[in-house]
Amino acid sequence: MKNRKNKLFLVMLLCIAMVGTTLLSACTAPAEPEEPEPPASNALTGETAEEGYDEAAAGRRVAAFVVENAPDARPQWGLDDENYSPDIVLQGEVEGGITRTLWMYADYEKLPEVIGPTRSARPPFIKFSELFDSIFIHWGMSHSKGDYIGAKTVFKRDKVDHIDQMYLDDQEGMYGRDTSRAVNVEHRGIIYGEKVPATIKNEGFRTEPNDYTKLCFNRVAEPASETAATQIGVKFSEKAFEDIYWTYSEEDGMYHTSDFQNDFKRKNLLVLYDDTEYITKEGYEGPGSAGSVTYCDYKLKGGKGKYFTQGTVKDIEWQIVDGKLELIDPATDAETAKATNDENFEAAKESVKASEEENPEWPVYNKYTIVTPETDEEQTEEEALANSYVLQNINVGKTWIGWISDNNGGSVNSK
Repeated sequence: MKNRKNKLFLVMLLCIAMVGTTLLSACTAPAEPEEPEPPASNALTGETAEEGYDEAAAGRRVAAFVVENAPDARPQWGLDDENYSPDIVLQGEVEGGITRTLWMYADYEKLPEVIGPTRSARPPFIKFSELFDSIFIHWGMSHSKGDYIGAKTVFKRDKVDHIDQMYLDDQEGMYGRDTSRAVNVEHRGIIYGEKVPATIKNEGFRTEPNDYTKLCFNRVAEPASETAATQIGVKFSEKAFEDIYWTYSEEDGMYHTSDFQNDFKRKNLLVLYDDTEYITKEGYEGPGSAGSVTYCDYKLKGGKGKYFTQGTVKDIEWQIVDGKLELIDPATDAETAKATNDENFEAAKESVKASEEENPEWPVYNKYTIVTPETDEEQTEEEALANSYVLQNINVGKTWIGWISDNNGGSVNSK
């Protein structure tokens, strides 16, 4: 992939993505003075107030929770909550072939009654949460030793706002233990969702979000491509025994899995291939112990990926630019997209004028945004187009992200 570290907008255009009124994303452009601004929306799902989003949440930071995925942890509390299932669930390998999940919410004032089992922090999950300027909530953490850089070091180095049950003066009673399951104590740690806002306030964290990843959304749902994908299997690495299988249902337009021992469903599935490294930490159980553990470290290098929605699949790419996640459409020619943008931009402006009095609904805008690297030298339009790329939109709704190894045996099969 080309070096796109620094970027600027090549074309100022309207984008289908709906973001908070006080925030800008890579998929939006400043509105013309005479045009209304898009309504605020959930930056993780694209949902607007009409779809249940509380616009006040645009002024709150994302909250990210580490939740276990071992067999004794399933079904996880709150995962399939009828009202407050996570906006994004990230699943990735942690150690020994097992996976763990990171649940992200755009509004930490609307959480399930119980979340869990909560578990300890790992560096890759912390780094992924930083792409969303998240407040990171966990129960314990890994520590550095030898060649292994642990979560405690990353928290301190990156100055991450986090809440750890192991060290929290839990004035609000946010953490607890469930006693209903006959499993070991490490599989019973829970968080009471209603206690999270007050605990964040007590910790004195910044609550106004800084610039962070805001995904781009289609306001009118559409297939990813013409390639069918109704049965999907995801393998995280050659070590992983926690493969996950999804089945698309035309009845509700959702992908379903029973691998969490419930009927968990998502509108969108994203698979991101990333380079991984296995690092063994000796003396895992303390000074002088013979035990060891081998951690899986993700590099957040970017690379290939897949996007599944409406029973279809599309190959995509992903990268990290200026501390934010970007999904890229590698199949759309930039010059064609620019021409489409120019045409649809004018059409969208006319739609605004025509609907001001008759139709209060926000018009549908073209989905493409072109961005290009910023250089010290002037570029011709042809040179800029040659280096530009097109951001990939996804459909409005909740998303599961499978973070799999590109160099250590991760794979995806679909039909």
